[in-house]
Amino acid sequence: MNGLPIARLLGIEIRVSVAWMVLIALITILGAEQAVLTAPGLARPVQWLIGLAIALGFLATVVAHELAHALVGRRMGVPTSGIVLGFLGGTAPMSIQARQPGGELAIAAAGPIVSALVALIALPFGFATGSGVGTGELAALSGALFVIGGLNAIFAGLSLLPGMPLDGGRIVRAIAWAGTGDQDRASRITVRIGRGLGWMLIGSAIVLALADLVVGGLLVLGIGWLLQTGASALSGRIEVERLVRGSVVRDAITREVPTLVPNLTVDTFAERFTGEDRVSALPVVDGETVLGVVGVRQLQRLPRNRHASKRAADLMVAPPVAPFLAPEDELWPAIDLMNRIGVDGLAVVVDGRLEGMVMRESIGALMVRKGAALDRARSEVPSRRWPRRRGP
Repeated sequence: MNGLPIARLLGIEIRVSVAWMVLIALITILGAEQAVLTAPGLARPVQWLIGLAIALGFLATVVAHELAHALVGRRMGVPTSGIVLGFLGGTAPMSIQARQPGGELAIAAAGPIVSALVALIALPFGFATGSGVGTGELAALSGALFVIGGLNAIFAGLSLLPGMPLDGGRIVRAIAWAGTGDQDRASRITVRIGRGLGWMLIGSAIVLALADLVVGGLLVLGIGWLLQTGASALSGRIEVERLVRGSVVRDAITREVPTLVPNLTVDTFAERFTGEDRVSALPVVDGETVLGVVGVRQLQRLPRNRHASKRAADLMVAPPVAPFLAPEDELWPAIDLMNRIGVDGLAVVVDGRLEGMVMRESIGALMVRKGAALDRARSEVPSRRWPRRRGP
């Protein structure tokens, strides 16, 4: 899982992306300027502290937004180990998948409802505390509530845009799923709507830029780009799910894999993840006991100057975060789990002994085989031709 960990709440790890560092800085500036307007008598350092408090307060409300998705998903029987806050929200909606359209709708709507409630509470309360209070600390509090409430209102509105990975895209898919009874068809409908809206926003951004509204144009362009990439990601997800549907872990297992002992330092095995014979993940085994897995992404997050001091045990992802698989487990949930927790492979264990690994390379090889089989099946189906009409 990418991002910087900042907290663990209710068993769910919260991480923030680099984009949020920029957003916090921008909101701090916005909050400080708001403090200048509402409480000009305060010292400038105090105004900057107010700006930082506003930024952190907004961050807390976005965490609440994403936690709402995760907690409702948990009630629907969909476990979530962590969320990553990115631009315009987090990755929780993409990773939390319900088995029924009603559950999908409830999970998707939970976040915007929380943000809307924050706005409905903060804006009136800010207005009430700011009425006739002059320019002191209470006025600064009023301004802070206005900014946090306004940002949550905007956030709720943007998150409801009907395209993935936003909540509105999930809502569209849930409604289409309920109407068609076909989750794949619902996803394809969502892809088309998201792409169409994305191109519309990109076109609007160009118009705004030509009208010298560059800042607004860049914001609209960013949202349009987000919807385009979200539609592409969902389209790719549909294709992967289609190819591996009906497969089990046994179909994508790599049985002969090197193993790492827990005390082995990273500099002694890092080269196994590079070169022509590279692998994307390796199991960590102590004797015959499987402890966890080390993948490319865990290695990439470790600075090179720490390779000699860190061991495989320090780097590995272990159960319950990265649970062991059984050969008869369905493959698609295993792939989805790998994407959610940010690992490049999972260990397959039978009676406590390592059976092999499911890795991105073995999954890709299976998809190639199944894709070729589907192409052959299509080519063997005789094309339908209407009989030639004879005579008048």
